[in-house]
Amino acid sequence: MILIVQIARVTDGMLLVASTDPMRSSDAQDTMDVYKGQARQIIQGLTASSPQKCSIESGPYSFHYVISDNCCYLALTHKAYPKRLIFQYLSEVASEFTAEVAADNGGDWRTAVETVGRPYAFIKFDRTLQKKRREYADPRSASSQSRITSDIADIHNIMRKNIDEVLNRGERLDHLVDSTQQLKSEASKYKWGAKKFSLQVMWNQYAPFVALGGVVLFVVYLKFRF
Repeated sequence: MILIVQIARVTDGMLLVASTDPMRSSDAQDTMDVYKGQARQIIQGLTASSPQKCSIESGPYSFHYVISDNCCYLALTHKAYPKRLIFQYLSEVASEFTAEVAADNGGDWRTAVETVGRPYAFIKFDRTLQKKRREYADPRSASSQSRITSDIADIHNIMRKNIDEVLNRGERLDHLVDSTQQLKSEASKYKWGAKKFSLQVMWNQYAPFVALGGVVLFVVYLKFRF
């Protein structure tokens, strides 16, 4: 079952379309709100170097996304939903989304997506998402099994992650960078303080001898001068 589908612009994470399957008794609204928030965080964390295809496990569910032409197509399914089937679904969604936006914008769908300034600007595509969701609702159906057997795409190399790794990695890295910089700053201060203290000790230790040597040299100079 496909529970959540979101299409977003990768460059800034702006949601272009969002669709949610009507809640079942086992999928309470508050639970889905949590997963919607996680989906938002995943999308906002995407960069140009993010995997183009990825599955992210989160409790009894899994997020799956595909990045194509600066758009992210993301879906949430139960963990048991066939991976091959959901990525075929996302591929079809991507094709139909670009085709529909192109038809509404004189064939130039890229400019329409890149320049749109408000979220959910293509919400009417939700009708297509609902239709596609019904087609892929039951992975055990004859049509779904036919899709699985006919699909020759290689899914073994798709990146797999855990939701904790995805959502906390940036925070942990930021904390690590801040801690490292703080330690470097403190080490630098300590190094300068230690050096300054050593110079002060040396000065206190040898200053009398330096002064005495200066006096002796001055006396010798005066003796030979006159």
